[in-house]
Amino acid sequence: MNNQSALRADAEDSSAFDASVKPRPKAAIKPVAPVKKKPAAPKRNTSLLLRQWHQRLGIFAFIFMGWLGFSGILLNQSVSMGLDAIRVGSTTLMSLYGLHTEIPENGYLSEGHWLVTTTENTVLNDIALDRHIPSPLGFVDIKNNSDELLFVATNDKLTLLAPDGAVIEELSGYMLPVGHIRGIGSFQQQDTSFLALQGEGTYISADGLGWQEIQDDGSINWSTQSPLTEEAKQDVEPFAHPTVALEQVLIDMHSGRLFGSFGSTLINFVGAAAVLLSITGIWMTWRTNRMRKSRQKK
Repeated sequence: MNNQSALRADAEDSSAFDASVKPRPKAAIKPVAPVKKKPAAPKRNTSLLLRQWHQRLGIFAFIFMGWLGFSGILLNQSVSMGLDAIRVGSTTLMSLYGLHTEIPENGYLSEGHWLVTTTENTVLNDIALDRHIPSPLGFVDIKNNSDELLFVATNDKLTLLAPDGAVIEELSGYMLPVGHIRGIGSFQQQDTSFLALQGEGTYISADGLGWQEIQDDGSINWSTQSPLTEEAKQDVEPFAHPTVALEQVLIDMHSGRLFGSFGSTLINFVGAAAVLLSITGIWMTWRTNRMRKSRQKK
């Protein structure tokens, strides 16, 4: 009896303890995100690799091949379009050619007139002549009464100029008393000024048309170069800037020589790219046709 009472008491105590203890809430279970698998990279085969490089080379060569074709058309039509007569004087462009403005230090002085020759122009005082006279041997101003003529001599030609720089006439060959001009000067006799020309002999003329040979040339004032004054240099400076024919610029850009060794290398690379484009294009075409035929057989 006592044992039953004890068991009943223990059961009551256990139920009372269970009632006093509150059950713990179950922890929320977070859903696990599924792991995304990266798509497998396609296998790189020869055909895919060639196709990719074919596209890259095509983009690179497109611009340069287009320019080569366009410049080639311009060069073929350069004479009819007058590109050979157009001069370009951009400072940046001239620096690529290694050309810079160089003002001459010397010129010919006669009766207050300066004649100066630059790389591309012949300048009388502050006027560029319509015709360039390269490498003059001398310059003489002859005044008789109210007439004034300017004479410029080269090895085989005598050019007559008006005081304003206009070319009156060019004398050469049988029109001259000498076959090869060695010097030009002025000769004064009484009230008349004469032009003196030295070659196989020495001859004088008042107008450059009729000539008379003389033996004593000790009194002739031969034309020689003199240092330019600062004022003369300022007058010459606008005509001393170098220029290049537009046709020549196109030729050098077409060949790549304008940019030195880099330009030539680039043009060579464009040519190699064009060859590779042709080869890969033929190969891919052959490969595509072969695969199409194999599918048709199946």
